[in-house]
Amino acid sequence: MALLIRKVFLFGAILTAALQVTSITLPNLNRRQAATSVVTSSASDSFASADVPSVGATPAQSWNHPGQFHLSKNFTITATPNTRYYDWTISQKTIAPDGLERPMLLVNGMFPGPLIEANTGDRIVVKVTNSLVNGTAIHWHGMFQNGTNWMDGSGGVTQCPIPPGQSFTYNFTVPQQWGTYWWHAHAASQYVDGIVGPFVIHSPDEAHLKQYDEDVIVMLSDYYHTPSPTLVSWYLSPASDGSEPVPDNGLINGRNFFNCTLDPVSLFPTHAPCHSNAPRSVFDFQPGLRYRIRIINAGSFADFQFSMDNHTLSVIEADGVDMQPVEVNRIPIHVGQRYSAIVKANQKVDNYWIRAQMNLNCFNEENPALDASVKALVHYAGAPASQSASSTDWADEAWPGRCLDLEARMLKPFIARDAPTADVQVILDMSFQKITKKRVSLGYVNETSWVPLKKAATLFQANKGKIKFAASQFVITLNQTQTVELVVNNYDEGSHPFHLHGHQVYVVGEGKGRYIPGESPLNTFNPLRRDTVTLQTFGYTVLRFVNDNPGMWPFHCHINPHLDAGLMVQFLSLPSAVKAFKIPAELKKMCAA
Repeated sequence: MALLIRKVFLFGAILTAALQVTSITLPNLNRRQAATSVVTSSASDSFASADVPSVGATPAQSWNHPGQFHLSKNFTITATPNTRYYDWTISQKTIAPDGLERPMLLVNGMFPGPLIEANTGDRIVVKVTNSLVNGTAIHWHGMFQNGTNWMDGSGGVTQCPIPPGQSFTYNFTVPQQWGTYWWHAHAASQYVDGIVGPFVIHSPDEAHLKQYDEDVIVMLSDYYHTPSPTLVSWYLSPASDGSEPVPDNGLINGRNFFNCTLDPVSLFPTHAPCHSNAPRSVFDFQPGLRYRIRIINAGSFADFQFSMDNHTLSVIEADGVDMQPVEVNRIPIHVGQRYSAIVKANQKVDNYWIRAQMNLNCFNEENPALDASVKALVHYAGAPASQSASSTDWADEAWPGRCLDLEARMLKPFIARDAPTADVQVILDMSFQKITKKRVSLGYVNETSWVPLKKAATLFQANKGKIKFAASQFVITLNQTQTVELVVNNYDEGSHPFHLHGHQVYVVGEGKGRYIPGESPLNTFNPLRRDTVTLQTFGYTVLRFVNDNPGMWPFHCHINPHLDAGLMVQFLSLPSAVKAFKIPAELKKMCAA
């Protein structure tokens, strides 16, 4: 009874907080400047203070490599495994993706970082050298890492960060997986500042391999003119009142235009050099060809609706799972998610807008500097070269009041697979609670707000046979190979894209309110399978996954401020197998650095 009372009280408190948040008026410039005065860089700040842009310098876009987003026809798709080697250095440099200069974290001097392109069964070997002032780690988003859990790249969970000045080599294979993935830093908030890149896996067994002629990557991201450590420090302070920092812009493949006259009214005025001629991304189309568009939301907060003027999108993949084709005008995509759609270049020769519209309904504040309609261009061969288009947006459906995925009933996996019967059920309640003592809002999974371990990793502890973990580490132990039914109740006013490492999940149920066993409807007949699922506002989601991949696997919100606020739980799968892991000694040595 006490637990039930707590949940009812918590729901009422959160509902009251939601009403208070939605009634906040836009702060004026003076208040914004006052707020910035209380912000200090956190201990996880990866930026060196010596990197200051030179006033008046017009930066060359040497950091951006558009060619890597159009996959080469010279790549051989084969069932014969290969080993693919990469050598990366992570460093800091001042660049201007949208025209405004700011320090960014680059991989081999690139933003976005280098493409990894492979075949199913390939071995991936990536040597990462850390030239930052803080530790880093790289996560391979969507990789199962079966048998190599220690290569998952989750700071504080499967590894300690790579220390400054040191290197570590990730080494893993990708059997029985193909589709669209991405890689990103999984230490502090570093990926928000540039440590991201595309990861594409091919296979001769792909269902739609012969249905397109060209293969193109479209990486979407919200974008901040302020380095993420400052944003996180502000968010986790009383000054934010629990409202996430709103982006200043958005990028498509690391590029966009920004109106430099607007920046001083943003939350953190930068007064940095800004150049109003920054180019947008351009995608060259040949009339009559069919294009596979691989869409990745590599942002930190905003969900988008993706569309192309005059061009219908035929969705064929979601998070690495082939889908039965379904035609739509717009694709909603939340942080961490991926879709592939086939687009036919069947319009008249011209230029057309690509649109990635941020859903402003999901923001608690306004940012007058933000143009929420992020754009790129489709340029048909023979049309005039241009950074603009005269095409118009689809005039179909209105924006939803909430941030949601494509409806699960619309997406049917091409290879039909019914959800297995559940053997065990785990119930998780997601919430934000204001801590009176600190006057900040923290994310909770049941009773725990996650805090990353320092100089330790829960996987290493489990490898030593530890069964009790620190109070800040909510670890659910699953001892047997069985099907887990995961019931997630969201008691928050916001939607949350939750990502489960190491697995695909069956999405068997979702709806408004709290899940009621026996009453809330479930669909187990060939349900949607994916690895990042959006939990709707004040609603429930029911997932199932097979617990057959030993390791320590995070399940967390992919909105970066929410992860920093503690919205994560960990599954210790098959602890007896984890105890037998032969974890490389160099990984453990990094904890002592």
